[in-house]
Amino acid sequence: MRTRLSTLLALSLLCASGPIAAHDTCLVLSGGGARGMAHIGVIKVLERERIPVDCIVGTSMGAVVGSLYASGMTAAEIESGLRALDWNAMFVDRIDRRTFTHRRKDEDRSFLAKGGFGLRDGKLTVPPSVFEGQRLAVALRAALLPSANIPRFDDLPIPYRAIGTDLETGDAVAMDHGDLVNAVRASMAVPGALAPVSYEERSLVDGGMSMNLPVEIAQGWGAKRIIAVDIGATLKKREQLTDPFSITDQMVTALMLKETKRQRERLGTGDVLIIPELGDLSSADFTAGLDQGVALGEQATVAVLPQLQAMRVSPEVYARWREARMARLTPIGPVDRVELVNTSTMDDEALRTYLSTQPGETIDPKTIENDLSRLYGLGEFSRAYYTVDTDEDGKTVLTYVARSRRWEEDGTLKFGIFLQDDFEGHGDYQIGARYGKRELNRFGGDLLLEARLGDRNRAFAQWNQPLDMQRNVFVRPSLEWNGENETLIDDDNDTADYRDSRWEARAALGLNLRGWGEIAITPFLRRNHFDLRSQSLSSDIPRTSTSNGIDAEFTLDTQDDAEFPGHGWYVQARHTRYLSMLDADTEGFTSRAKASYAFTAWGGRWQFGAQAQDHRGNAYEDVAQLGGPFRLSGYGIDTLHGTGSALGTLQFNYPLAQLLQYPLFVGGSVEAGQIWQRGQTPSFERTVFGGSIYTALDTPLGPIYFGLGLAENGQEAVFLRLGQPY
Repeated sequence: MRTRLSTLLALSLLCASGPIAAHDTCLVLSGGGARGMAHIGVIKVLERERIPVDCIVGTSMGAVVGSLYASGMTAAEIESGLRALDWNAMFVDRIDRRTFTHRRKDEDRSFLAKGGFGLRDGKLTVPPSVFEGQRLAVALRAALLPSANIPRFDDLPIPYRAIGTDLETGDAVAMDHGDLVNAVRASMAVPGALAPVSYEERSLVDGGMSMNLPVEIAQGWGAKRIIAVDIGATLKKREQLTDPFSITDQMVTALMLKETKRQRERLGTGDVLIIPELGDLSSADFTAGLDQGVALGEQATVAVLPQLQAMRVSPEVYARWREARMARLTPIGPVDRVELVNTSTMDDEALRTYLSTQPGETIDPKTIENDLSRLYGLGEFSRAYYTVDTDEDGKTVLTYVARSRRWEEDGTLKFGIFLQDDFEGHGDYQIGARYGKRELNRFGGDLLLEARLGDRNRAFAQWNQPLDMQRNVFVRPSLEWNGENETLIDDDNDTADYRDSRWEARAALGLNLRGWGEIAITPFLRRNHFDLRSQSLSSDIPRTSTSNGIDAEFTLDTQDDAEFPGHGWYVQARHTRYLSMLDADTEGFTSRAKASYAFTAWGGRWQFGAQAQDHRGNAYEDVAQLGGPFRLSGYGIDTLHGTGSALGTLQFNYPLAQLLQYPLFVGGSVEAGQIWQRGQTPSFERTVFGGSIYTALDTPLGPIYFGLGLAENGQEAVFLRLGQPY
């Protein structure tokens, strides 16, 4: 009798014309963030016990795991794929810095805070969410690629529905067609954290807000038997509700549980409810979810096996079910056509230069991911993704989609702060803002306007104009005014403190090295006005100075982080030659170079650094300075002056903890440097050795350092630094 029933079930599975036939079993997976890893354990037992699933309905994390299973993956493949992801990076939009354009890398090293505001219709705007989920979407798309050419979710190996919430009405929406990855993203778009997703004419957010355990959807779809898995969070005790965040979370959870209770009550006697005992497992800790949740899901499913036995089939029937399921997948052939959907102001032709996949090639997720990283690294798009479709002629169409940052239509406004102090009377501070407007013409011209106040006042305007569609060659005129206090050195090596007010006009002609760096030749004209503030010895520095000349500059930047790099090189070399023309009274040259190499070893991040400066001539403003954090840390800030300097450092940063998702480091440095005066040359006997120990926290405003610096001859200084040096 049992064999006969199994055969009838197999025939119904293989021959049913619709996605759901009589007596079908539907798997309903609830949302719960990282707790949703328990769904993998449930599926493991269902596979082991040969219980076929004929449809899946998932919400939020249940939609993620459900989509992977519906697309043909096994539980083991799902677990392996999710374990391979770096979950600390999945919900951070900041991609590998090495894919940035050089313009963005240069801004990354400025004093500006990491976040900013957009400008639209004359108003300050902010992104609609904390992050867009770019990394997670790319990872999901790679995993779901085999089913990318299936637009109807009924045609997946297992028919599937993802549940979202209509942001306008609050209603639950069962997504049954379209782009599978976008449907999953919509289902898990936690309001405020992840951006809403457009689905037809609706804007959708996390399905858990309306129906976290979508039993009703499965029943309305025609399912006769339901296996429902509820991994939703539980309510906290009164003593745990101690802050606004926990209270708000409690209210949201209470509302979700009220609806979940209603969905549970819809289950009948032939249905099975699985509730893994997840305790206080965090919905945000995906590593713990994988390490603990999977096993707890298995345990909970094993506990209800007596109820599941009626759904069990023979090995032969289960094998045929599996075979029929995988037969729904149609292999994706070589690309016949590459299309582009671009909603930004960036020119389509310029954007296509970043796309490497061509017609006739096979689809390689890694290659496309690199393309998307380069697109996203431009800073023009809120999202960059791809779709794979089969058109009406059976052709494979690869479509790159680049969505604009709509809240920045009229430009961006960023603020910055830099502060350092050695608590011995030497300090520096800067506050300022920068306005930027990109893509002002089809070649990608952009405008920067900047103002700073503090120990150094600055007004700056720059136009960057690429000259070709690939943006390899550029011209970059700029106008700048600076006002700052400086200790200057005259021809007799006497020093005096001056206020230097300087106007400078520049016009660079350069070559962009495609993300590696750039080379530029820059004619300039400079006018200095020196006002004496205090004097230690006699000084014959003139009141005004006119300079013109040419800068030759080379920059290479392949580091993965501007402040705490773990990999890559940073090299900058600049030679300034002063020319005696146009009434200039400055002659000579100034050469500057610095380089650092970063690597990761023994659990920490290491960085070798070297820098040098040498000046010959009477450009009195080109003073070499040392002293302060990581520039002979035992000395006060900029207390050592000369016409030339050299410095070598070895710095180590060990990641200690995460504070509100921001890394906290303990570190130290070993330093050796020297200063020389006019008429002197570098000498080992003049070298000063020192170092530092410190703690550092990477924050949106910039890194915060607090430490102790030491140097020879009993020199020591406590230092505090916020932000990156300008």
